Amino acid sequence: MKRDLQKLQNTEFDVLIIGGGIYGATAAWEAASRGLRTALVEKADFGGLTSANSLKIVHGGLRYLQTLDLPRVRESVRERRILLSVAPHLVRPMCCVMPTYGMLMKSKWVMRFGMIANDILSFDRNRGLDPEHRIPRGRVVSRETCIGLVPGIDGGRVTGGAYWSDAQMVNSERLLLAFIQSADRAGAVCANYVEAVDFLRLKNRIAGAVVRDALTGAEFEVRSRMVLNASGGFADPVLARAVPGIRNKMIRLSTAMNLVLNRGLLPGCAAGVSSRFSHRRADGSEYKGSRVLFVAPWQGVTLAGTFHKPYTGDPEAMAVTESDIESALSEISRAVPGAAFRREDVSFFHKGFLPMEGLNPKTGEVRLTPHYRIHDHSVENGVEGIVSVVGVKYTTARDVAERIVKLLVKRLRAPVGRSVSRNTPLHGGDIRRFESFAENVRTSAPFGLAPAVLNHLLSQYGTDYPAVLKLIEGRPELGKTLPGSVEVIGGQIVHAVREEAAVRLSDAVRRRTGLGSAKHPGAEALEACGRLMAAELGWDETRLKNEIRDAEAAYMPVRENVA
Repeated sequence: MKRDLQKLQNTEFDVLIIGGGIYGATAAWEAASRGLRTALVEKADFGGLTSANSLKIVHGGLRYLQTLDLPRVRESVRERRILLSVAPHLVRPMCCVMPTYGMLMKSKWVMRFGMIANDILSFDRNRGLDPEHRIPRGRVVSRETCIGLVPGIDGGRVTGGAYWSDAQMVNSERLLLAFIQSADRAGAVCANYVEAVDFLRLKNRIAGAVVRDALTGAEFEVRSRMVLNASGGFADPVLARAVPGIRNKMIRLSTAMNLVLNRGLLPGCAAGVSSRFSHRRADGSEYKGSRVLFVAPWQGVTLAGTFHKPYTGDPEAMAVTESDIESALSEISRAVPGAAFRREDVSFFHKGFLPMEGLNPKTGEVRLTPHYRIHDHSVENGVEGIVSVVGVKYTTARDVAERIVKLLVKRLRAPVGRSVSRNTPLHGGDIRRFESFAENVRTSAPFGLAPAVLNHLLSQYGTDYPAVLKLIEGRPELGKTLPGSVEVIGGQIVHAVREEAAVRLSDAVRRRTGLGSAKHPGAEALEACGRLMAAELGWDETRLKNEIRDAEAAYMPVRENVA
């Protein structure tokens, strides 16, 4: 995959997608795979903000049983099955547990009913899946089993636990990238670090965009018959450029934050744990309540969240503050008191935007927007040629993309092929039995690489792993692990530059290789990665130092609130 700005300028597209998060990525794959001439531009790196802010859980919709939103349960079950099927290297089954208590809605018998109802509604959850990727039935487990699965919780009132399975992303950024790469293979032109700064207009119709290359500052036009605004938390500012003077807002923003804790707290299952919190009402009185947070084992660390807050500031100014981390850590510590978490246990943090309906007046909690929305601005604002999407969930983005493209095709009046995204493997995902595939590669031990290295390559690249190994043929040193890592090799950095459009050090470290996804990879590793990229991209020493400085900044919270 190449960053081909010349092709962006010289082609008239059917659809131009603005935004390279998961909704833009899935829409690009859906549109290109059906024969539409497709372009995608992202002002930073693909999946660099909200889509990277994730507990990595692919939800099957169990939580929607509480509100009897059965269509959403079925949608979630289907999309979980599709992701397990089309990207088996990047999505795996994961068990989950939630303690039960004597209280009515949290009791063992209510949870047992929930497990049975969920199994009935997900009767086809394993259809066509690799046997190693199948989702088993849920059940209720004993008090002792539950406490063993969630060490550190206050077990005094625990009566048992609801035990079920969902799925987990090995690497959410590479799953998004797999959609981008699949779109690229289908003919889409996808470019990161390209921002839409204005729009082309023909009377009351949007006919494309004026974009700016963030790396050079050069501006040029991208012509397109339709534009999809898939820019997440920036959707309203983008729309305001397309429709000057527009007053109605599509999104009320909230922030969602997750912590990465550098200890493997759980023995294998994710857990929903009750936390206590307090909220100061407008009249000065205090509300004390509880809510469920999730903690999940991932890559030897623990992910914890999600912490939601309303946001009214400039989206560009959103940042993680030290007080954000301290507040979240305090709540997690109350939920799992035996873990005795300290500030130094927080090795990384993520923050992104989610749309909200408002605040619960009693508890002060954010009420998230429950369903995605597709805005056809020809109907809503009298402006032809532009559609916006407001997404709410990573898991179901592919399904929403299918619906978006259906609307785009209707507006384009274009003959296209049928959707194939439900059953076509993503880039690197054409694997029927992943464990058998992995065992065969480990047995052959190409270039004498250690099993840890091969396991990592297979889980990140799937069937595309030979593209990384090919680099080692002429440069054996690229087969060596990077400083501080037992699995990431130098060849991955070079591959990221040559084949995955990595142009910044942070792209390669955090979103292509996973080297810095859970913690600061260390100064020596950043230096080594930076020098490999410098050799590929022609950086001088000043640029290299700037790249290292910028990469390190992602691991440092700001000291004061910005909103």
